[in-house]
Amino acid sequence: MPETPETPPRPTDADPAGSADGAEPSGTDGTDDASAVDGADTGADAEEPGDGDADAAGTDPLKLVEEAILAAAGRATLPFQAARADRSFATAFWYNDFVETGSDHEVIRQYLVTAEARTRFALGQFTLRPGLVAPELPADELVLPSFAKKWTRLGDLGVAVMPTTDLHIHAEKRGWHWTTDEVTAGLAAQPADIALIGVEPLPAYVLGHAVDEESGGKHPERPQVLLAGAVTRTSDDPTAPVRWTTPLPEGFAGAPVFAALPMDDDQVKLVCLGLVLPAARPAAETAQAPDGAPATSTPSASATVVTFDLLRPAVHAVTPPRKRHWWQRF
Repeated sequence: MPETPETPPRPTDADPAGSADGAEPSGTDGTDDASAVDGADTGADAEEPGDGDADAAGTDPLKLVEEAILAAAGRATLPFQAARADRSFATAFWYNDFVETGSDHEVIRQYLVTAEARTRFALGQFTLRPGLVAPELPADELVLPSFAKKWTRLGDLGVAVMPTTDLHIHAEKRGWHWTTDEVTAGLAAQPADIALIGVEPLPAYVLGHAVDEESGGKHPERPQVLLAGAVTRTSDDPTAPVRWTTPLPEGFAGAPVFAALPMDDDQVKLVCLGLVLPAARPAAETAQAPDGAPATSTPSASATVVTFDLLRPAVHAVTPPRKRHWWQRF
């Protein structure tokens, strides 16, 4: 059973979403670029990923992979930016850190994971796209003060995590709850999966939120896009960095990367490899805004993939020890 946060009870206080520590009104989520696969903004029921036979359904194997990604993680991504500034756009995703298991329980702690460079501002704004909350709210923004302080940096990985406890408490107080997917222990790639990545390009997908500057709303819309591409290592060294090899649109920093790894008997295994960090930009583009947020970005032709063989132990290291009562044995 999850420990932090536990699934919040159905709220009895039906206060409307407010701006003190949360939602503010805005427009609705938009549609994405026609050259990419539509995201799962409709909130379809998630399915636990597993091994599958690509030919069994008699359809395009790539299409099956895309559908499997959206079914498993379509509601796992959350677009955000510097609040009221329309800059420093990024994508976070929900991740369940598996802490321990016993004969009658499991302990899981939940985090948002993203690119650390996109968390350095005082006021952050999440976009509550359709399907992530119930009941649906008239407001589609969640504004968080002290935003940078809510994130924990994971060493020198370029990644930061935020415990989701406060997000669940905020929702409960205002009479709604989250209806997200999460990247689970079963979906997150194991070291043996990561070891299969070599110098030959491996087809992969990034599930992120683009920036639609021409939407005509109060703020740019953040449509979910499943972007096809490839990952590869920079050398034959099995510890060499993993790269995303195709252009990465603005707003995709911190987005999760997925791949269908080949297995025996024409089977494939769907995994989340990690998350993408945009390549370094020219000095003229990296000027810091007054509150410490990076300036707007441009599409990058290459990005680093921080893989789960590095992410998992780093996240686990920031998880506080489980509290035990005095009568419980250690």
